[in-house]
Amino acid sequence: MLRRPEVEPRGRSTELVVLLHAYTLTPDSLVHVRKVVANELPDADIVAPAIPAGVFSLSDPLGIAWYVVSVIDRAWEVRNVRDGEYARITLVGHSLGALIARKVYVLACGENPEAPFESVPTQTPTEAAPDQSGVRGWARCVDRIILLAAMNRGWSISHHMSLGRAIAWWVGTLVGDALAFFTGRPPLIFGIRRGAPFLTQLRMQWLSLRDHAPQKGAGGALTVQLLGSIDDMVSPDDNIDLVAGRDFVYLDVPHSGHANVIEMGDSAIGRARASVFQKALTMSRKELEPDEVRPADLPLPARRDEVSDVIFVVHGIRDLGYWTNKIARRIKALAKAEHRVFETETSSYGYFPMLSFLLPSRRREKVEWLMDQYAEAKALYPNAEFSFVGHSNGTYLVARALRDYTCCRFKHVVFAGSVVATTYEWRGLLQAGRVKGVLNYVATGDWVVALFPKAIQLLGLQDLGSAGHDGFVQADGRSVHEIEYVLGSHNAALAEDNWDAMARFVVEGATVRPPKPLDAESRSRLVMFLGYISPVVWLIIGAVLVLGGWAILGADWAEWLKTSVLIAYGYAILKILTRL
Repeated sequence: MLRRPEVEPRGRSTELVVLLHAYTLTPDSLVHVRKVVANELPDADIVAPAIPAGVFSLSDPLGIAWYVVSVIDRAWEVRNVRDGEYARITLVGHSLGALIARKVYVLACGENPEAPFESVPTQTPTEAAPDQSGVRGWARCVDRIILLAAMNRGWSISHHMSLGRAIAWWVGTLVGDALAFFTGRPPLIFGIRRGAPFLTQLRMQWLSLRDHAPQKGAGGALTVQLLGSIDDMVSPDDNIDLVAGRDFVYLDVPHSGHANVIEMGDSAIGRARASVFQKALTMSRKELEPDEVRPADLPLPARRDEVSDVIFVVHGIRDLGYWTNKIARRIKALAKAEHRVFETETSSYGYFPMLSFLLPSRRREKVEWLMDQYAEAKALYPNAEFSFVGHSNGTYLVARALRDYTCCRFKHVVFAGSVVATTYEWRGLLQAGRVKGVLNYVATGDWVVALFPKAIQLLGLQDLGSAGHDGFVQADGRSVHEIEYVLGSHNAALAEDNWDAMARFVVEGATVRPPKPLDAESRSRLVMFLGYISPVVWLIIGAVLVLGGWAILGADWAEWLKTSVLIAYGYAILKILTRL
């Protein structure tokens, strides 16, 4: 259990400033920031909790945020007993600390509160209990949040990084995957990757927070983000959230990068940084306007309240998704006839080969991609209901998103060539109102699903399955519907003859059966048989590959192993270069 730090009382103690450090750092890293606060706000108490953010930390960022809430709860309680309430509270965060600061504010304002992660060494706060609206008393005193080098959209490996840093992050990702595999818990740094559950839900909670601030009397704190002129660690797209952070005040910090933006010593550059931070700390929004910068060349995306529905159409493996626009057009045409305003999201996550699909870490990256798109769409179309049409890996992405992201909701879901487990828990999602209806197309001869995901499902190794080949166990014909069967293999359901039926289900929730439905007798006996013995098939394939290598290289197993390592090394280098 983390020990709550002591609050440093100063002057008349009329204010409280909370300082939150970055990943791999400690409160001591904020010594210069602390000095500026002490000089500019002589009557402000200061508290700088140490958060478990070491390089190998497995702490959950939500648990860390709750811990910080408990720290402020305690400071608030002690102050009330001693001299009455603080008049003003300021949250200051650097990098990871900036995200924690925003999450702390969201939780304190009672915006969709989440329980702390059970394995984090902290406890649910009990002091300074929230009122009936879920708002803590001190949340209404938070009037300013200052973000230093904040990664508001999370981090990602991109071409903005130097080659050396990109390779270092890629290697770190491999280490993180290994930690997650052996411990069963993702490392802290994965919790703040672009599209991760913690980050996506923070972005959506922040939007709701701003919308509800007038009714709650909390949630409208001035948020100032300080932008370094040089940031090789976080790309500009990750640093700035132009959708959820559209009301931030952005200030440039000269000659500063991600790490040294907090170095405000006696040098000329240090004094320049301190000057910008002083303004962020003390000036009103109106006083900051002359120094405010536009964080991007493009205009902010316009919010569209009139849109009633947004439809995601997402492709699968070994597919660039050229068909997604065609189905999207068919859906919009039907919606137009009903005088409803539909928008479609058909972005592609790129070609996804079979080997990558079989790796849980790579599938997780695509889920995070989907939820990053989801958060953007929620911000642009706040009054819309969302539905989903997916094929192959696209079905996995939304199923995993519904499982891992409590903020994720889709009204109507259409699956084609599904690689989701047949035992997927739809009932709980339907009862919670997070899904209204599901339509699953089952093919007569989907050998891709029968051989790959079904083998994994039978072995119980991952969360893949054969719903596109066998259907869902919870299909009831009322909320979870199935079309049994469509003639063909993995892409059978994407035939143009099915587009109108998909559109009807998305727009109206109506299930349209094919004019000549097929029965179980139409299923491919060969594909069914291969599905039943799919683990054996892969055992045989593996044995053939091993024996083939032995036959080619002879009995020299050392040479065979060396060749395999060289091939794996070359593949790894190629993947690094293709991701930059």
